[in-house]
Amino acid sequence: MKFLFISRHEPTKVQIEMAQAQGIELEHHGDADAFIIGPSFVDSKGAYEGVVVVHPAAALRLAPHFLVGVFENATRPNEKGLPQFEAKELHIYDLLM
Repeated sequence: MKFLFISRHEPTKVQIEMAQAQGIELEHHGDADAFIIGPSFVDSKGAYEGVVVVHPAAALRLAPHFLVGVFENATRPNEKGLPQFEAKELHIYDLLM
């Protein structure tokens, strides 16, 4: 399955491998405004069964139209720590209507 990866960050080798383990091919797009993104944005990029997003607003806006993937972060710094991201698992949500 082809999923559009919508993030300002390129997917890491670990993220690509996690997706492949679930039969998903990630295609990186880059960043998009999570508060206005919709299915026409994704459709304009190609034919995709799903998307992988970072922002909850993007997930909510796209969930009625696509499978939605979110990478779980393995590292959670304390309140004053620097944010870091290390993918722990890829979760796929199917809320298609």
